[in-house]
Amino acid sequence: MLSLSSTMVDRIARRPGGLLGYLLYRFPFGHKIGFNLAFDRLPPEKSDLVLEVGCGGGVFLRRLLAGGCRAIAIDHSPDMVANSGRLNARALAEGRLALHQADAAALPVADGAVDKVYCLNAFFFFPQPAESLREMARVLKPGGRLALITSPPAFRQQIARFSPSMAENMRFDAPETLAEWAKDAGLKPVETREVATAGFLFIANKEAAHE
Repeated sequence: MLSLSSTMVDRIARRPGGLLGYLLYRFPFGHKIGFNLAFDRLPPEKSDLVLEVGCGGGVFLRRLLAGGCRAIAIDHSPDMVANSGRLNARALAEGRLALHQADAAALPVADGAVDKVYCLNAFFFFPQPAESLREMARVLKPGGRLALITSPPAFRQQIARFSPSMAENMRFDAPETLAEWAKDAGLKPVETREVATAGFLFIANKEAAHE
């Protein structure tokens, strides 16, 4: 069991920074299974403009960009934005990537601009979950899709065994709760799949505008 201060939780998870943050998110081995599943279930098309909310060190972003799509990526950690830029320097130079330091509940993206949104292993730290989902829905085109990985209530005890302070600073949402927030945002839940060691993958479609 680790006794981490709130500051250390920020540094390694909620708002990663410095050398430790760089190493953890440049080599995010614990996220690999979830990354693979999200990419398999929602692969980007070359013609897509995609958005990653909570891009961390840019590892999943690099995988998205490898297929030729364009991307916007945001993170509220300036260090993670910088690290993502270094890892994806070629896409930046080609004009296929835009990076922003921003809040998930106030995305700097136009309405209906993107084809797919990915939010992997970050949602459980967002202080405004329903508002963040509404923002992701807002920026999706009608028919666009969202892939989100987060942790359910059953994971609280597992995280607390590793670090009580980490568990106290996370949110653990049931798939049903996430589905309700998504529906309220104008998204239609499509699929929920367990992700070993990470929680669950939730996929939803952007519904047409209500009359």
